[in-house]
Formats: sequence, structure tokens, C-alpha cells
Amino acid sequence: MAVIDTFGLPNTKGRRPLIAAQIVDALGTGLFLPFAVVYFHAAKGIPLTTVGLMLSTGALLSLPAGPLGGRLIDRIGPRRVLVSANLIRVLTFTAYVFTDTPWQLVVLVTATMWGDSLFRPSVFALVAQVADDGHRARWYAMDRSLRNAGIGAGGLIGSTFVGWGGTSGYTAVVALNAVSFLLAAGLVATWRRGALPRPAGAAAPAPAEAAREAEPRAGYREVLADRPFLAVLATTWVFALCDLALTLLLSAYVIEGRGLPEWQPGMLFAINTVMVVLGQTALAKAVEKYRRPAVLQTAAVLWMASFVVIAAVPGDHASLAFCGLVLGMVVFTVAELLQAPTTSALIVGMAAGHLRGRYLGMEELMWSLAKVLAPTVFTGLLAFGAALPWLMLCAFCLVAVVLLQRLNRVLPTHVQRETADV
Repeated sequence: MAVIDTFGLPNTKGRRPLIAAQIVDALGTGLFLPFAVVYFHAAKGIPLTTVGLMLSTGALLSLPAGPLGGRLIDRIGPRRVLVSANLIRVLTFTAYVFTDTPWQLVVLVTATMWGDSLFRPSVFALVAQVADDGHRARWYAMDRSLRNAGIGAGGLIGSTFVGWGGTSGYTAVVALNAVSFLLAAGLVATWRRGALPRPAGAAAPAPAEAAREAEPRAGYREVLADRPFLAVLATTWVFALCDLALTLLLSAYVIEGRGLPEWQPGMLFAINTVMVVLGQTALAKAVEKYRRPAVLQTAAVLWMASFVVIAAVPGDHASLAFCGLVLGMVVFTVAELLQAPTTSALIVGMAAGHLRGRYLGMEELMWSLAKVLAPTVFTGLLAFGAALPWLMLCAFCLVAVVLLQRLNRVLPTHVQRETADV
């Protein structure tokens, strides 16, 4: 237990099937994620421009999934929604193998994105239920670390299949991803909360309390009336844009915007992945004693610093530029490590039990909106000036710092800090 606590890991006794499900899910996702665009082009013969339109259409049509998923979580529980999300993706990835008609693929891509948008808030809500008191941020940190490790390993396996089998390799990757979702759904469906150890002296929830916990009440009207939460949602959208800069902007900026060697983005991604896998849980433990809005302010300031460094790298000195990019990526990743589990723990801490799913559903909506807007905004600004997207992100982060300063004053202590009675 001392070793576990040193690395910031939570108590996993009675919850190992859930962890196994996350690992399996991440491995399967990692198999397909690096080939999400090229699969439809190479294996289905669809032009890349059409593939981009398909993915954008799917993202737009899946925007309601987060809020709807939040309502379902509050009504039927996160475990059932999580299983359903995985089964949706079993069906869609199986169907990918058997069709190459663009309009059918648009339907399947949209359904897949609905499954993704149902999956994330249900995972966060389930963690909030099963985590030991005071350790939610550790669970979110561990989940993120495991997902990054699984996605990285899955990407290596998927690359092997594709390199070895060509079109057949792509088909194998998609089929294995469907199997991984099925296995993950089975692990979650067969797990029972009764397997959790109960702390000494702890009593089971009273029936009346359980009934109040499940009562739907005012729904999203009550959520949207929570003004501090609306400020948190604004910062969530900003941080989503910052996070998406890694996957949607960095490579284009390094190669096209600065004319630097094509191997550099891959090295930067590797640095980010290693830091997340090795440092996420330990850093989450280290900041437990600090106010969550203050931790998020620190993340925003670090992101601003990283964006300034990245925007300033020269395009005519590859070695010097790479050193600057490495420094920027290290600072970027520390900001990411601070923000991701802290935001999830803050949102769960703000939500009443009967509205937790809806709060998380609104968080998912902010991420979905960022995913719809980010590609167009990033590429449009990049066309006018290589540094402009990074400077825009700096401005947004500054707004987030101001909003979080107000939250420091208005949020109660039990919401701001990781405590045993959250």
C-alpha cells in the first residue's frame, strides 16, 4: 500500500474488472485511432476530402449525445450506459467491415461518435460512484494514464497489422477493435458494486437517501441555473481547445507552418505519452491538498507559457527549433497532467448526486463543440500566420484564469479540495 500511495494510485480492491475493461478498451481504441482517417481512404477507396466531410458531419450530428447521455446516466445509472456505449461501437465497427458506401459510413461514423460521447461521461460517473472518498482525482488520473498506455500499445500493434497485411491489416484492426469493445462491455456488465470493500463502521445508504439520489427533479434547468458551473464549462471548452492543439495543430504547425523535419512531431508525441503514463497519478496526488480552481489556474498559465515557446521557435534552425519544441511540449504536458483529472473531480464535486450525469454530459458537450470548431479555427489561423493559433489559445487561457479566480472565491471548500466527504 505504501508503494501504491507513493505513486498516487487509488485502492483498486474489488474494482479490478473495471480497470481491466478500461485497458482492453484503450488497447482496441489504440488499434484504430492512428488510422481513423486513412482507413476509409485506403481500405474503402473514399477520397480524403470526403472522409473529412464524413467525420465533420458525424461530429455535428453527435453533439446531442453528451447531454442525452447525462440524462440517461441519472435515470438508469452509469454502468448500463457504459455497457450500451460499448455495444453501440461493437455494432458500428463490425458494420465497417461490410460496407463501403459513403452515406452508410456516415451513419456508422455518427453512431460511433454517439457511442464515444456516451462512453466518456458514463466512465466519469461510474468512477465517482466506486472511488474511495477523497480519491476521485486519483482515479481519473489513473484512468487517463492507463488509456494513454493502452492507446500507445494498441497503436504499435495496429501499425504492425497494417504494415504486414495492407488492406487486410486494416480490416483486422477494425475487427479487433469491435472485439475489444465487446470484451470491455462484458467485464463491466458482469461486475457488481457489492464486490467493493466497505470501510469499517460504514453503513449502507438508507433507502430514502437512495431514492432521493435517483430522483430526476428539475434536470437540465437546475444544471444551467448553477452559475459557477457555467464558468467551469467555459474553462472546460478552453482547456479542450488547448488539449486538441496537440493532435490537430502541432504536426501541421511544425511541418507546414515552420517547415521543420517530419520526424519531429512524432518525437514530441512520444514525449507527451511517456510523461502522461509515468507522471499522471503521482502529480494528481501531489496537488490533492490545493484548491482545484488554483490548480487549474496554474495549468492555464503553464499552457500559455508553452504556447509562447512553441510559437517562437525558428523555422530556419531545425536543431534549435526542436529544443524549443521539446521544452514547450514538456510544459504543455505538465499543464495537461494538472488539468485533466482536476476538472473532472471539480465537476463531480459540484454536482448533486441526482444530477451528476447531466453535469458530466454538459462537460462532454463542451468537448464536442471544441472538436467541431478546432479543425477549422486552427487551420484557418495557421494559414494567416504560423503563430496565430498559439496566440489565440494564450488569450483564451487568460480568460480562463480570470474565471477561475472568481471560482476561488465563490465555491465552497468541500468542492474546491479533495476531501473525504466529497
